[in-house]
Parts: sequence; C-alpha cells; structure tokens
Amino acid sequence: MAVPDEANRVRAAIGVVFLVNGACFANWLPRIDEVRDSIGVGNDGLGVALIGGGLGGVLGSIVAGRVLRPGSILRVLGRSAAGLAIGFPLIALVPNSISLLALLTFLGFADVLCDTSMNAEAAAIQATSEGSIMHRIHGMWSVGFVAGTLIGWGASVVEVPLTAHLVVVSAALLVVSLRSVAVLRSVPVAAPSATTEPSSFRLTRSIVVILCLALAAAALEVIPNEWSATALRDWLDAGRLKGAGPVVFAASMLIGRFRGDRIIDRIGESRLLLASLGAVAVGVGTLLVAPNAVVALVGFGLWGLGVSVMFPQIYLMAARANPRRPGAGLATMTLAQRGGFMAATASMGALSTGVGFGSAFALIFTVAALLWLGGLLVSQTSSRRSEEARLA
Repeated sequence: MAVPDEANRVRAAIGVVFLVNGACFANWLPRIDEVRDSIGVGNDGLGVALIGGGLGGVLGSIVAGRVLRPGSILRVLGRSAAGLAIGFPLIALVPNSISLLALLTFLGFADVLCDTSMNAEAAAIQATSEGSIMHRIHGMWSVGFVAGTLIGWGASVVEVPLTAHLVVVSAALLVVSLRSVAVLRSVPVAAPSATTEPSSFRLTRSIVVILCLALAAAALEVIPNEWSATALRDWLDAGRLKGAGPVVFAASMLIGRFRGDRIIDRIGESRLLLASLGAVAVGVGTLLVAPNAVVALVGFGLWGLGVSVMFPQIYLMAARANPRRPGAGLATMTLAQRGGFMAATASMGALSTGVGFGSAFALIFTVAALLWLGGLLVSQTSSRRSEEARLA
C-alpha cells in the first residue's frame, strides 16, 4: 500500500487524467457548426458524420474487454490518452464528411479505451483508500468538460482559427496526460483481480431496465452537447452566444453531480430518477417556447441539471445487476449508451433538416422519455415482485 504522500500523488494524478479526458472532446463542441460549414454539409450530413463517435465507442467497448487485463491498464491508458490528444486537432483539417466520420470513429474508439482503463485504475486506487474517492474523481471529469467548453467558446468569440485552437490545446493536454500517467506508473497500485468466470449473457429484467435507461440517457445527454451550438446559431440567431449552449449544459451537469449524492439520500433512487426526467422535460419545454437565445440557455441549463444524475445511477444499477460479475452489466450498459449516442445524433441531424430544431428536440425527448419511463416501470415491477417473494 502506498504511503500517504504517494497516495495523494496517485489520487491527484488520476484526477488530472479524468480532467484531461473531459476537456478533450469538449473543446470543439462550441465550434461544431464551424466544422460543418468548413466541410460543406448540412445538418443531416453532420449528423451522419457524428455517428463516428458512437461507432468507435461500440468497437472500443468490445475490444476493451479483451485488452484490459491486470498489468496492462496503465499501458492502455497511456496509449489511448495520447491517441486522443494527438488525433482530435485533425478535426479542423478534415476535408469532407467521410473523413470526419472516419476520424470520429477512431477518436470514439480511443475514448472508450481511455475511459475504461482510467476507471479501472481509479477502482484500484479506491480499493487501497480509506473512504470514497470515486465521486470526486468523476467530478474532475466534469470540471474538465466545463473548462473545455469555456475554452472552445472563448476561442470562437475572439475568432481564433480552429486549427490553432485545437493544436495548442492538444499539445497541452498531451503533456499533462503523459506526465500524469508517468506518476501513476511510478507508484504501483495493486491491480484488481482477474475473473476466470466464463462470459455469458441473459436478458433478465435488470438488463432490460439498464438497456432502456442507458438508451434514453444517452439520447438526452448527447443532443445538447453536440447540437446546442448549432441550434442556437441557426434556429435562434444567437451570434456569439451560440457557443454558450454546451458551456451552460456542462456547467449545470457539474452542479447536479456534486449535489446528486445528497439528493438521493433524501428522496431515494426511484424518486430521483423520475425527478431527473421531470427537470429535463421543463428544460425542453422552456427551449421550445424560448423567444431568444438567453431564455434558450435557461432551458439548456435545466436540461443539464436533469441529465446530470442519470448516468451515475445507471452505472451503479449496471454493477448491481450481477454482483458476482459487475463487468457484465457495465459492458451491456456501455454498448447501449454508445448505440443511443449514434441513434440520437443521427436522428437530430435528419430531423432538424426536415422539420426544424424545435420539432426535432420535442420528438427525440418524447422517444427518450418513453424509454426512461418504461425502464422505471420494469424496475419498480421487478422490485415489487422481489419484495412479495421475500415476504411470502
């Protein structure tokens, strides 16, 4: 076990890795519309290209289970983090939508490998720590995401060329991530034990709940992240405020996640998950009636507060689905999550072109809400039957 000073070093280092991961993709979100214009496509073409992130994520989820083993975690983390930092400035140089699709597929692949390996390392650090540190570590990801969107918005407002912006940020993130991984390597942490239990899959009620909730939450999270800047510019003529969409959404998620533990202790999981959808509904409703960009930003803020508590609870439910093999539920959740990202962002591109942004937001929210409520209904039915069986 690491001595106190070493323990503090590795906690700080893994926190920085999470921060860098959050900041990476976030930097270009406020400037997505500029990339769209530079490659000469409409929203439908952009939506198809953005599928690449989800496609790469699905492939990465499959590969991660094969390459992530005790002893290989930091090697995978270092290479994937470097791949992300080196690859994402190329977004500014892609000549067409096909190139953007291919690049985002690679970046999505690297992102999932980075995500799974940094969480595996964080879990190993947690196992040697007194008290919980995971929430604070994940909070660092949100801090990085908010910082990234702020930098991207600021660069857009002062008209820094996209290539220069992404190259400078990439160089800084590459140096910081490599130094942080080096710190982690210098203070060995006991790796989690490998399981020898064969892989299997059964479509249980718990898995159905996880699939429904993950698909819904993915749609509700990816749409404001990837489309708020474009919607604010094209739909509400926001001008320089257009980059504030991802910033406000990310900041609201950060606030919600720091408050989520206290709220769930007061009202319980079921009420929290229902209230989260309610907050999103109010946010979407505000957005649909917004007369200007400022009111629309209030809508995106409420939307972010609702979404903020969704995935932390789904991760927990996935781990509880099979206590002996929590990785099985988490793998199912990750695949559903990435599938939801792809379906929602492609649908948003097509719908915003065909029926406009307002109708597109409303339609995608309706489908996601039905999935969310269906998952909660199955979960409550399963819990009630388990309680009746226990009392019988």
